Amino acid sequence: MGDVDEQGELFPPEYVAAHKAQASDLKADAAERGLRFEAFFVPGIAEWVLAQVEQGRFLGPSEAVFVAMQVFMELEAYPDLREELLKREIKKSLDDPRPGIPAEEVFAELDAMAKRMAGREPPMWQRIPFPQESDGREP
Repeated sequence: MGDVDEQGELFPPEYVAAHKAQASDLKADAAERGLRFEAFFVPGIAEWVLAQVEQGRFLGPSEAVFVAMQVFMELEAYPDLREELLKREIKKSLDDPRPGIPAEEVFAELDAMAKRMAGREPPMWQRIPFPQESDGREP
């Protein structure tokens, strides 16, 4: 993806600049000690992640994010593979025999979802403390 500013067209420049500045400020410390942050999953992704936890694939949403970031980092080394995946996704969409959904319907559903979610906090995953080992360390 290179030096492309992918967020520049989606958000106000000062908002993007504040995020870049925070990343710069935290980078050295995070390189040494890691980074903790809050994440939000839209309903479809949240449902999938929690199903994966129920099935024992991940211990929790944070592990799912960790694994996803590892895969994303690995894919960055293979732009030809990323391009092939994109082509396959586009082909899959074009080959889908189901009728398309008109844009008005998509935006109406997005508006309805936003109204359903307005003023309601999503459920929050609570970190379950690891049982203390004899030396008091967590894994």
